Amino acid sequence: MTTPTPDQTSEEIQRSSGGRVPRPPLTLVTRERLHSALDLGARAPLTMLVAPAGTGKTVLLSDWVARRRQAGESVVWVPGQAAGALAETIDEAAGADGTRPPDPVVVDDAHLLPADTVADLSRMLRKSPHAVRLVLATRYDLPLPVPELELGGMALTLRSRDLRFNDAEATALVQAHASNATAEDISLFQEQTAGWAAALVLAARAFAASGAVVWPLANQRPVLDLLLGETLSTLDARVQAMLLSTFGATAVTGHLAVMLSGDADAGAMLADLAGSGLLVTAYADGQRSDPLYRYHPLLVELLRRRVAGSNEDARMVVAAQRRSALYYENRGDGGTALRSALGAEDPALVARILLGHGPEILAAGDLALVTAGFEALPDGYLAAHPHLIGVRGLLRRVSGDVTGAVMDAASADELVGATARQPVTPDDDALEADAVLLRLWESRYGWQDVHAAIGRARSTLGLEPTDGDPGRRAVLAPERLAWLLIELAAAETWADELDAALSHLDEALVTARMAGHTRLVAGGLAHRAVVQYARGQLQNAAQSAQAALDVVGEDGLPQEYAVRAHVVMGFAAMSQLDLDAAWHWHQLLVATDLADSDTVVTALRSILLAELLIEAGRLDEALTALTTDPAGAGPLPSFLSRDLALLRVRLAILLGDRAGIEAQLRELDRTGSATEAELLRAMLSVGRGDLQATVSRIDQILDRPDPYPPITSAAAAFRTVLLARMGDGPAADVSLVDTLNRVAPQRVLQAFVPASGEPGFLDQLRRHVDGPNPHPFAALALGKLTDYLAGSSESRGLTLLARTRPDGHAPPPRRLDAVVNGARIRLTAREADVLDQLALGSSYAEIAQALYITENTVKTHLMSLYRKLGVEKRSAALRVARAAGLTQGGGQPFG
Repeated sequence: MTTPTPDQTSEEIQRSSGGRVPRPPLTLVTRERLHSALDLGARAPLTMLVAPAGTGKTVLLSDWVARRRQAGESVVWVPGQAAGALAETIDEAAGADGTRPPDPVVVDDAHLLPADTVADLSRMLRKSPHAVRLVLATRYDLPLPVPELELGGMALTLRSRDLRFNDAEATALVQAHASNATAEDISLFQEQTAGWAAALVLAARAFAASGAVVWPLANQRPVLDLLLGETLSTLDARVQAMLLSTFGATAVTGHLAVMLSGDADAGAMLADLAGSGLLVTAYADGQRSDPLYRYHPLLVELLRRRVAGSNEDARMVVAAQRRSALYYENRGDGGTALRSALGAEDPALVARILLGHGPEILAAGDLALVTAGFEALPDGYLAAHPHLIGVRGLLRRVSGDVTGAVMDAASADELVGATARQPVTPDDDALEADAVLLRLWESRYGWQDVHAAIGRARSTLGLEPTDGDPGRRAVLAPERLAWLLIELAAAETWADELDAALSHLDEALVTARMAGHTRLVAGGLAHRAVVQYARGQLQNAAQSAQAALDVVGEDGLPQEYAVRAHVVMGFAAMSQLDLDAAWHWHQLLVATDLADSDTVVTALRSILLAELLIEAGRLDEALTALTTDPAGAGPLPSFLSRDLALLRVRLAILLGDRAGIEAQLRELDRTGSATEAELLRAMLSVGRGDLQATVSRIDQILDRPDPYPPITSAAAAFRTVLLARMGDGPAADVSLVDTLNRVAPQRVLQAFVPASGEPGFLDQLRRHVDGPNPHPFAALALGKLTDYLAGSSESRGLTLLARTRPDGHAPPPRRLDAVVNGARIRLTAREADVLDQLALGSSYAEIAQALYITENTVKTHLMSLYRKLGVEKRSAALRVARAAGLTQGGGQPFG
């Protein structure tokens, strides 16, 4: 049999214990000397209680907190299992104004805190120690800066020797449990237990029951082990049975204890044990609230040993686990039900829960639990119960076994076809849904026809009746339904059916939220972010992506969903000209294995990288990143073809590649983005010199309904510059407001970039901001563009507006690579800037001043430049650079 593990309880119960303070036992002995020590320690940033289990840390702290609260002093209690609650508390403390001392924060079982949480505490204690008052109870020392704080009088540590009961305290504690104990008896107890709280309580209870205690010899079991066994044996048989039936849960309520043990008095038994202090602690918000009970690890360990050594006790635990499985199955908590079923040694029960709740558990990320469920089934079980094949296929899919998942998908399809009959059972519906889930997944990689998979999914959901099918909607659990809707939307996104995808994602989100399944909520949000991006709704997309990350935190978001959220956040940062943030999101993508991601994700990552490389002036690398279409399952979705073509047009303009521009315009026409192509052609006509004709063509296209927002915003900014060139100030001002109206809703500040380099554009925007009725978004746009231009480099190449300036002296795109002495070299953007200053005859100091760098940095760049050019001095460097075409020259307009 499987002995229950401490996590075999519902998440709801675990969460409910957060922040509750343990109720002190009725046999409490108040230890004034330790209360005084805690009062003193709480004035400092850190107080540590470091001692093994059973030394009375929790009882001491609960009594101290109760006393302080009765005196009107605030204390926060956080269990070590609630790292999130502790993080929120610490964040609040860090953000306080410091006008009053922070409230003490007691962390019980601090040894259970995750390593990153402990690291955060360590950083805070080093950086801002006076922002917190921490009281940590732990079984061992934590990696915190205790010695440094102690040297400064800012930390106090209480250890086992401090927590031992002295003679007076031991007398009060023993007599509370065994009033007939004499002074000689108590002295013997103290001698044998060395003041250990748990051993004193157990010895006193054993003495009260038998009138004597037989102490073990040195080579026998430890004192505490013997006393605990003797004390447990004195309990009523019903109490023992209740403990054996419930000890596998991390925490239990009275109601849960009744269900697990089958004893209607289980709640009262727990209350009695907690009141007597027998290694059961009650947690409650107040005296009248329903308490939550936790078993001391010493008691749990003893009960484990009993189960391992007694068939009768083992059968009792198995029965309790079966009751638990049925209880949680009926409540819809599939994960807890399956854990309990594994302990119940009932393959049929395990199989039923796997079929009903397997997808729910997989979507929650617990692959190991579902794997354990299949491993618990006897050999040949699936052959007799083939409806589980779909669940196994999903398990194989999410665990990376692509071959196994494809094989199970085919088997599931065969079974669905073989069992197509009336009436349809719930098991048939579950199998059909799992088979469709797998087919939709395969279709995004080109292994199945995507349109056929979409039609089949819609038929299963009763959305699109087919010939011979009346359109019956499968009856599915909400988690399975939500996952199916998300997969359907992903396939629809690939198939260019964005309206349908958005509708199904909205339905999936409603379903997942009703089920309380946070991972599926996050999945729906991440996929919705991609659809919103495809529509040019970058701000909305960013909000959906951030919401996906916030629902479960980045560590809890499945990779398939996380990459979608990360890439959308990268594009949103680019659109707001926050290049550092965009690189950050791209680095997260680079650190993620995208081998299992579909073409939508891989293509979006390539586009994001190319945009970042262009902004960094690394045009050749950007061209390489965009040279080959991402390998995918058939033709790209039109929105990916559109975005790739638009970015290639931008890069071709920067490189002066007319043929490349024309090729991409034809690609836009071919893939259904004719309006975008026409708008680009209108803008390119500026090279012909008739500015009014160009403006008129742009106006006509901007008046059309539903054009792609990012390019229309850029075109409006382009028009503003042309009107200013024509000397029509009032019309240029009206155009500027229209541009701001287009940019503001989705914060597409990137649309201003081509215009921002135009002399006078920022001045026009600044005058508007300082005018009598500025646009609400104008000041933010001005600040962002100013910062952007301050960090920009000419190595990015020339925009279309720069190429068509009236003075005709715009430099050509900056070349960074060349062949020198038979070897290809490449300059960095900064080396190119230094070379330009060198050509002007500037000194080291003048170059440093012009580029806002130090003279030593100038010398470093020059040494690298000389090495690449194969020269040793300035004149030779300039001669070789000119010959290689690495210095700035003239350019030509487009027309």
